[in-house]
Amino acid sequence: MSLELITLPVGATVQDASGDRYRIKGLLGKGGFGAVYLVNDRHTQEHEFALKELVEPSGHDLERLFFECEILKRLDHPALPRVYHVFEYEKLKRVYLLMEYIKGKNLEDLREKQPDKRFPLKLALAIMNPIADALSYLHQQVPPIVHRDIKPDNIIVPMDGDEAVLVDFGTAKEFISDATTTVFRHGSPGYAPIEQYSPGSRTNLRTDVYGLGATLYTLLTGITPPDAIARITAENGVDPLKPVSAFVPDIPRAANDAIQCALSIYNQHRFASVAAFWEALHSDTFELPDRVTQAPLLETPLPATFDSETSNRTPLLLTGPTRKSPFTNKKVRAISLAALLLLVLGLGSLGIFLIATHQASIRSVSQATQTSTQKVTASPSPSTTPSPISNIPQLAQNYAGTISDSGVAGTATNLYLSNIKQNQGIITGSFSGLYQVGNFTGTVSADGTITFSVKISAGVLMCRDGKIKVGGELVGSFKVVDSQGNALGEYGPWSADPTNP
Repeated sequence: MSLELITLPVGATVQDASGDRYRIKGLLGKGGFGAVYLVNDRHTQEHEFALKELVEPSGHDLERLFFECEILKRLDHPALPRVYHVFEYEKLKRVYLLMEYIKGKNLEDLREKQPDKRFPLKLALAIMNPIADALSYLHQQVPPIVHRDIKPDNIIVPMDGDEAVLVDFGTAKEFISDATTTVFRHGSPGYAPIEQYSPGSRTNLRTDVYGLGATLYTLLTGITPPDAIARITAENGVDPLKPVSAFVPDIPRAANDAIQCALSIYNQHRFASVAAFWEALHSDTFELPDRVTQAPLLETPLPATFDSETSNRTPLLLTGPTRKSPFTNKKVRAISLAALLLLVLGLGSLGIFLIATHQASIRSVSQATQTSTQKVTASPSPSTTPSPISNIPQLAQNYAGTISDSGVAGTATNLYLSNIKQNQGIITGSFSGLYQVGNFTGTVSADGTITFSVKISAGVLMCRDGKIKVGGELVGSFKVVDSQGNALGEYGPWSADPTNP
């Protein structure tokens, strides 16, 4: 038998570089290249730890293990395990990661024991609430951290009724907006989106939105979603992913559609953040946008899979501002703890509650035709003397152009500003862009400066530096902020020309 498959026996001792020794008490799990043991400190024999092992790790595996440790050592969240240090045992050609031992069962094992191998909606949301909060916490680090392997197997439910914990950060990665990631083999089929297969695609915050959506899909239906490769290469372009409602007919439509949106094949069609997805799941209404349901499946070519990983890593700085979690309140926490306790005791079904956010389909506007702005000049004639408001440029009723997210989404779409109404320097109208729609309000000043804001699913899209150019073209930039004014990492340029209705 090869060395990779040999696990340490109970009673064996592993010693780190400082002389601390850990005695093997049991085997928690194993794979082809390592294992996870239950150990205690040989000196005190009181504290139990989980010891993750890699046997003869390659350069990439060793780098990944040290990276996992460095990530978790800097984090502080109740739904993330505490990690202490990494050490190498040269005699055995093995590397170990010492971490907090969470006594419990993984969510996949618990699901298998449920009636019909699935959870009722209310219980699934209660279990996953701390996981969603932990992901939002990771995404708000500087730079953001993307877990990239969210699935029921990587979620531990403690036996004491405490909140669930997200484990296995071997595929976690600092998200650099202009970098690419080429790892797939550490992702999980059914839970990994298409960008984790491709060396030319970027994994970003929406990658974890997909994993979270896939996990909820499995918990609610008892079925793992189809693999992303199978979805994108489906015969006749028909996505084989069936909605949750096909298996759970009584699920609220809003909940069904929100999960379907999170599982969109294309990155830019998903929710921009875990927080937006979770807000949709707890709102009253949500409609799946036509652009999600009708996305052309063959637009992205089938890529090869890769075993190696490349990245331009910058130092991990956990300096983000203190935030009030949108996932945590006393009522939700009480529901969560009660639900987990029932789960541990083997009790069953709870009722249903749920979901939403708003998105709508985007209508195209007819081909652009330019109009000229008038330059007002002084005249001694009373008949041509401008009125007190004539210095305010008059906008067209409709504009069409493009808007590009240079931040987390890395995408560009058509932009439509339509049904514009202007009262002196105050403007209102309809906004469509970045797969979002909404009503905007803003101002236009005498020097041609335009400002406006529009509420979208992720927060508020704000423009503060728009300009009217010669010929009537509008240009500017935008950023998206939350309700407290904190930037959400979505920003970029936009431009639009006047059009006929």
